[in-house]
Amino acid sequence: MATYLHFAPAVALAAAVGTRTVGWRLMLAGAVCGVIPDLDFLSVTLHLDRYSGPYGHRGFTHSLGFALLIGLIGALWPVRGAGGRRLRACRGLYLALCTASHPLLDSLFDVGICSAWFWPLDGARHCFDWRPVPMQGIALFGEERFRMELQWIGGPLLVLANAGMLLRHGWTAVRERLRPQQQGLPKVERSAVPHQPAGPRERRRQRAEAMQAVGRAWMARRGGVRVSPAAAHSWT
Repeated sequence: MATYLHFAPAVALAAAVGTRTVGWRLMLAGAVCGVIPDLDFLSVTLHLDRYSGPYGHRGFTHSLGFALLIGLIGALWPVRGAGGRRLRACRGLYLALCTASHPLLDSLFDVGICSAWFWPLDGARHCFDWRPVPMQGIALFGEERFRMELQWIGGPLLVLANAGMLLRHGWTAVRERLRPQQQGLPKVERSAVPHQPAGPRERRRQRAEAMQAVGRAWMARRGGVRVSPAAAHSWT
């Protein structure tokens, strides 16, 4: 298992997609989701299941079903503002990918037991035939472990994050070029602009003018006295 860098896929994915799309709160939640599967050590420590059991280490918490469950919880969490359904779906997908990255990294190490990828449909443990990360004889904690994880996990993730950023910036540049040029478009005359509904301030002004007109008409009919608009305004 990776000891130090299980949070790194969440950071790399957030950098590739963009910090405006994945905020720091969601990135922090993704980093936590990348570490959560190792909580299965509690069931072993509390003697709830054996080490290689379905609820032991690399059991159900290292399955795709568990990752989808975390993503579903994230997708059901309410979002304020417009486009809430789309934002919730993207958030759920991000958290599910961050959670699934944990057993994926574990499967690349040449030590340790396999993971129950397809629990609860299949409780058997499955390993990749290709396990390139050499961790035989390296302690679970220490400087050498950290250096190996930087080499085999941090380096590739850094390359993938930069590749994602380049693709994102390239797509933005292409989309800007495909937009119609604004300089050649004809100017829209003010009269052609459709009438917009009046706001609260405009409606108050219109009511005040109507009350002034009614007051002037009433005073003129009562005494034949011509009332100035300023006096009528003071009465209203």
